[in-house]
Amino acid sequence: MGMLGCSLLYVGFVLFINALWLLGTLEDKHVIPMNLFTGVLVFAGVMRTVVWEGSQITPYFYAMQSLLFAFTYLWVAINATWNLDSKGLGWYSLLVACVALPTAFTVFPDTGMFILWLMWATLWFMFFLLLGLGKNIAKATGIWAMINGIATGGSGYFILTKTWPWLS
Repeated sequence: MGMLGCSLLYVGFVLFINALWLLGTLEDKHVIPMNLFTGVLVFAGVMRTVVWEGSQITPYFYAMQSLLFAFTYLWVAINATWNLDSKGLGWYSLLVACVALPTAFTVFPDTGMFILWLMWATLWFMFFLLLGLGKNIAKATGIWAMINGIATGGSGYFILTKTWPWLS
């Protein structure tokens, strides 16, 4: 649970930073370091899991879950670095939302993770609407990203301090 807690803490940070960006408080250059760091951190955690525990199917399922996040943040960093169009990221977000929704139902009895997966699925769907379809929902998406960031980062902290109510 240690890497999960660490990843969630930094995912919470990057969601918060990206929310400020969506709300117009930060510029592209301000979000690149956090997105890059978080994407690399999560990717490295996945590679560790696959290398050391890759003979079982379960680590691949967990790797897939984490790679959804890693690739999202690496793509955001790349787009912000080179001022690229985000339409492809928007359509990727639709696919991620379609994977995240049923993934929520695989985490029971951890009700907290179930709620987080539902939150993330809705956030990725909002990114699809905003970036992929060009809907005018930047403010609503920014606010929801901020709420997701606080909930995700807080969850990571509780997991790391072993105070997460659903720890087995």
